Amino acid sequence: TIFEKIDQRLTPWSKKTLLKMVRRIFEMAVEEGIIDRNPCAGIQIKIAEVDQKVLTNSEVGIFLREAKLTNHRFYPMWALALMTGMRSGELFALNWTDIDFERRTISVSKQWTSKSGFGPTKTQRSRIVPISDALLKFLKELKLKSGRQDDAVLPRLSEWENGEQARITREFCVAIGITSVKFHDLRATFITNLLARGESLARVMASVGHSQIKKNNG
Repeated sequence: TIFEKIDQRLTPWSKKTLLKMVRRIFEMAVEEGIIDRNPCAGIQIKIAEVDQKVLTNSEVGIFLREAKLTNHRFYPMWALALMTGMRSGELFALNWTDIDFERRTISVSKQWTSKSGFGPTKTQRSRIVPISDALLKFLKELKLKSGRQDDAVLPRLSEWENGEQARITREFCVAIGITSVKFHDLRATFITNLLARGESLARVMASVGHSQIKKNNG
């Protein structure tokens, strides 16, 4: 088929998006009576599951300790990701006005992407993330040190805006000798370790904004 001849540089996700667009064009042609049937009907593009890794509790400790000791520029982002399970774009869009220190909650209602800028979360839903004792201490220290003129909780690093957080995270993990994970894997690490500590599935799902939790086999 034509989809088997598509440039091999396209990712499976890109090919699937292209297939949807072409299929819709043919559907419109059928509706207008231009052709009798949709030649794309039944064609599918399989997308392999991503091999997701997570850090163990001991590795999380090493990861955060080394990042703090070396004053790594991504330390605040990594720490918040591991203590909240928030997505990269949600962390980028996080403002101090979203944090209620008295009620010990974080309101997650928006995210940032390089393509669309600021907008609603990936699921289009808002959620509340509880603030633990360790997270409360971290946030208070971060607020004192930040000295930022705007309301953003985290610094706007060019590498973060350019989508290099996955590479930088992997490289740091390799440098300190722990499991090499991507930035997004820190969210999976948060989920996995919460469940391992006995938190209920429903509570974890509500905290991270998942409609369902995939079991991690790693």
